[in-house]
Amino acid sequence: MSSELPRDLPQLLSSAERLMTRRLAAALEAEGCSVEEWRVLSLLSDGRGHTMSDVAEYALMPAPSLTKLVDRLVSGALAYRRKDPGDGRRILVYLSARGRTRHRVAATLAQLAQEQALDEMAGVQELVDGLSRLEFLLGRVPGQVRAER
Repeated sequence: MSSELPRDLPQLLSSAERLMTRRLAAALEAEGCSVEEWRVLSLLSDGRGHTMSDVAEYALMPAPSLTKLVDRLVSGALAYRRKDPGDGRRILVYLSARGRTRHRVAATLAQLAQEQALDEMAGVQELVDGLSRLEFLLGRVPGQVRAER
């Protein structure tokens, strides 16, 4: 009998995510940037402005924690808030020029960490493509994906 527990897909994905996030955090530490901050900066770097709910979903953060992080970014002149020109009831978050500079530095560190982590792995693009497809399929309305019989 093997002493190793069987590994299933959710466990493997969670373990890989945790280990990659740990490496990413270590790389970003040189810039004094957290993984969550990097995720927010990455989304905002497109310059389009995003609602807090969009940012929370992208950054994988609960709303109260995200609000505190965005408040810190605004206080540090890395981001700013503006009313949505199309809907004055909504507030959009944008990256400032200082935030874009911080994002460029953090993105370089994150890219290097990713390259180092995956350097010896063959088929990296296939992995990325497969995980993107899996994310899409799992994000569909429950019941749309049926097991083949």
